[in-house]
Amino acid sequence: MNSILLLTRLQITQAIGGVRSAIEKRTGANGAMAGTALIALLLLGGIGWFGYTAYGMVGQFGLAKTIYNVLFLACGLLTFTFSLPTVLGSFFGSSDINDLLPLPVSPFAIVLSKALGVLTASYLWTFLFIAAPLAGWGIAAGASMRYWVVYVLAVLLAPLMPTAYAGTLSILIATVFKRVRRKDAITTLTTVLSLGISVGLYFVINGLNLKAGVAQALGQMSAGVGSVVMAFPAYGFAVYALVHADPLGTWLFVLISLASFAVFVVVARVLYMRIVTSLSSGAGKAEAYAGNATHEQTPVFKALLTTEFHKVTRNSSVLLNYVVYPLVISPALFGVMFMTNSMGEVMSKIGSLPDASRITTGAALILLMFFATLCTCSNKIAATGVSREGSNWVHMKFIPVPISTQILAKVVCGYVVNSLIVLVIMGGGSFMMITRLHVSPLPMVCGVVLMLGAAWLMTCVGAWSESRRPNVEWGNDGDVNVKQLKSGGAELRSILVGLVYTLLPLLVTPLANLDPMVFMPVISIVGVAAAVVLGRMLLATAARNVEAFE
Repeated sequence: MNSILLLTRLQITQAIGGVRSAIEKRTGANGAMAGTALIALLLLGGIGWFGYTAYGMVGQFGLAKTIYNVLFLACGLLTFTFSLPTVLGSFFGSSDINDLLPLPVSPFAIVLSKALGVLTASYLWTFLFIAAPLAGWGIAAGASMRYWVVYVLAVLLAPLMPTAYAGTLSILIATVFKRVRRKDAITTLTTVLSLGISVGLYFVINGLNLKAGVAQALGQMSAGVGSVVMAFPAYGFAVYALVHADPLGTWLFVLISLASFAVFVVVARVLYMRIVTSLSSGAGKAEAYAGNATHEQTPVFKALLTTEFHKVTRNSSVLLNYVVYPLVISPALFGVMFMTNSMGEVMSKIGSLPDASRITTGAALILLMFFATLCTCSNKIAATGVSREGSNWVHMKFIPVPISTQILAKVVCGYVVNSLIVLVIMGGGSFMMITRLHVSPLPMVCGVVLMLGAAWLMTCVGAWSESRRPNVEWGNDGDVNVKQLKSGGAELRSILVGLVYTLLPLLVTPLANLDPMVFMPVISIVGVAAAVVLGRMLLATAARNVEAFE
């Protein structure tokens, strides 16, 4: 027991020291922690006051259960999301394991101390979403002693289940997928989850009928949120114990919370010590080429393509800016705009116009392709392919593979992301147009094919633009940062190419008086053929530019 307490205190001390150094790095050492503590107290006090006033606004409507559900759900989701990098940093990203293994402490003590250290860091969201608002709510409601007993237990035990979920998931991922054990990979996963949660909450709020009043809106939320809370079963019993004077709910909340955390510790004890000796938190370039020996019998292009995907996925800066941002954020913003009530009103009015089918077909294709063009231009994988090599770019000239093949692998890697962006935006938008405005599917499908061809040409334009003057005068591909990369004006050139393709659907609007059922397939076939031919020409020129580059 003493060893567990000692190691846990060590883990907490290291975490506090990391927070302190991060704060002082930004604010200076003088009064940094005191100022941060004062701001935290003011923030918690403000949230507590919000809970106090919220009771005065909606307490009389009997919506206490809904309020509790919302608060516990927010606490659980954020605790789970932000515990992922904490678990990775404590278990896999820290070098202290090399010092702990020779000590006379049991593996169970090491694992439990790390788990408790992660749990300590998770209390931030408990203070923000449970401790402060429920304290204000209880004071305003004049709550009984039973409420405050459950309140204290909720504050102490609320982080256990989401932390156990995050910890168990991280351990399992690290066991199954060796490359996902790295800190930046889990950080990327955390960011994606955060974006997904944010977008999901937006659609939940946007779907509420707020015009009907706060009480009715909260009533609409109650059923959905109540079912989501059951993803954290302990929270369901905590909410029940706060609402009803039944000690059974309290005991079940305590037991389930402790049991979930115990499962996490057991899983970590069984799996963590097996893989700990092979852990590495480095992000050197060797990772991108790990396993190249297995490529000896693999076709050259496939091996190059696999290496390119490894280079992209192993660097969080590139992955977030060139993949996650264009693939997640941009389409999400596009979807948010089209989910608004104003857009629905516009669509309903368009449907009543003469020749509405022709108008909506052309306008929809133009608008969808325009947004797809903007989103694909954010993906600069191909437009920075040589620059991301840094000082290692000379290897491209000496390895026994034609430079044209190497550039093609970089272009295909970027085009995969662009294709996904096009399918998300064009596919989702076409589905909405077909189902809500009853537009014919054939022109919309042809529009998707045409945009896929345009995306290929835009990707090739990016590779050609960069080949004219790549930025390779910095470190190596293991230290790549998107701030160091310039794509040589590829965004502007790609946008111009995309706009040319975007204007092609004008030919099937009433302005050109051409039947979209007949001419849209012709336009898509011609457009794709032109993209393939021009793309090959651009890639051949790009290969010659890189060969001549000194």
